[in-house]
Formats: sequence, structure tokens, C-alpha cells
Amino acid sequence: MNGNEKKTRGRPRGTGAQSIYVGLREDILQLRLKPGEHIEESILKDRFNLSRTPVREALIRLASEGLVNLHPNKGAHVSAIDISDIPQYFEALDVCQRMVLKLCAERCYDDQLKLLRRINEDFIAATDLRNIVKMGETNNEFHSVMIDACRNKYVGALYGKLLSTGLRLSLSAFGTGVSNSYYDDNYYSEVVNQHKEMITAISNKDIEMAEEVARKHTKLFHERFMASINKDPKTSINLVKTF
Repeated sequence: MNGNEKKTRGRPRGTGAQSIYVGLREDILQLRLKPGEHIEESILKDRFNLSRTPVREALIRLASEGLVNLHPNKGAHVSAIDISDIPQYFEALDVCQRMVLKLCAERCYDDQLKLLRRINEDFIAATDLRNIVKMGETNNEFHSVMIDACRNKYVGALYGKLLSTGLRLSLSAFGTGVSNSYYDDNYYSEVVNQHKEMITAISNKDIEMAEEVARKHTKLFHERFMASINKDPKTSINLVKTF
């Protein structure tokens, strides 16, 4: 056995790229890497102690999700969110979220329903602490359960992409600190109530209720986001980066 064979056996194939993907994706979604920011492949190689190949594999996967742009001769950059695309984003979210909730009401398994209840309790705990980052994480986790629960891989894939964009939008507009000035008790109380309504609709297999609460949920997020943009126009500047 030569040295290369030993190295291959030391790490299952693909796990290197997966670790980079998970770490980099979290950095992007939590805005530790800003829209438009250059991603240095050499830094990733050193950070994860891996070769160029798994780094490229991870970047290509992130690009397929719309989180990274790959440009010849310019390398990789965190994808920007063009403020002019926001109306189309919320239009897509409205259509997709209603479809996802409808399918969940028809197809959700009991264990997935229990998971939704548990994650919503975690979200409530985060709101009690006014921890915006934890709230964003648990809210995203709550909705991500529905990606599997709707049991349609094409609808679920689109919903997952919209959720990733939504997490970046919310942290850009609402802030990333704890107990920051953007916190709105009424807004987050309504989010909790609507999550509970989603769980009730899914539990009762009430398709009409599921679609209606999905519509209200998108509307609530849209209105809150636009209010934050109007309050602090710098948010739109932070979302749109060119290079």
C-alpha cells in the first residue's frame, strides 16, 4: 500500500467537500461572509487542511444553490441579492410556501409533525432571549422540516433555496446581534402564532387552512422586511454588491 492509498482510506470519499460545504454555507447564511465578498480558495484549503479538489466541489455545490457565483479569472464570490429582485422573490415564496404547506397537510408523517412542534418550542425560547441569530436558525430549521414533509423533491428543492435567501434577507434587515434595535415583539409573537397555526393545519390535514396561513406568513415577512428597509436604507446597500 502506498502513501496515497493510506490518505484515501483515512477519509471517506466526499467527506472533505461536505465539511467545507457545511462550514461555508453557514458562514454565508449567517452573513459572516457578506454578499459580494471574495472567497479565497487558498484560505479554505488552509482552514480545512484539504486539497483544491474538495474546495472546488464545495464551491460548485454552493453555486448550484445560488449562494456562490463562480467567475472565470475572478474566482468565487458570495452571491449578491439584488434589491430589484425582491418583489420576484416574495412572489415566488408566496406560491411555493402555499404549495409546500398544502402538500404537508396531505402527506406529513407523525414524526415530522412532532419535530415541527419541538423546533417551534426552540424558536419560542430564542424569542424569549431576543437572540436574532438563534431565531433565524430555528425558524429556518422549522421550515426546512417541510422540505422533506411535503414529499416532492422538486418543490422541496425550490423551497430550500428560497429559505436560504430568506435567512440572509432577514439577518440583513433585522440585524444579527442579541437584543438589537430591530427586535419587534409583536412581529415575532405573530410568527410564533402562525407557526402554531401551520402545525394545527398539518395535524388536522386542513388544506385550506394550510394554504391560508402560508399566504399570511409570506405577507408578514414581506411587510416586516420592507418596513426595515424603509427604516434603514443601508440594508439595501448591504444586499447589493458588485465586483
